[in-house]
Amino acid sequence: MKLPQFLMLIPFLNKLMVETSAEAFHKACKILDENGIQYRVQTIRLRGIIGTGLESSSYMRFNISQNKWGSQPSTSYAIYVRRKDYETACQLTGSIKME
Repeated sequence: MKLPQFLMLIPFLNKLMVETSAEAFHKACKILDENGIQYRVQTIRLRGIIGTGLESSSYMRFNISQNKWGSQPSTSYAIYVRRKDYETACQLTGSIKME
């Protein structure tokens, strides 16, 4: 039975991977979809909204691009899978190059 993603509660799932590369994250999700493994995604921002706003406003004052001269936005993506699918998911996503 396929559960909706919001019913897959994180405390009852195993963490498959935490990735900062959107490309590697997308590859993992695609592999899991192709093999019928349900997963839940959590987006983690390492800097809070106040810190992000202060940094953005300081770059705007100097009229420079934040991505060119500043630090890259720090976002991580976590993928959680059911406990019964964890071993299979590890084997399938183990070949993804982590960058």
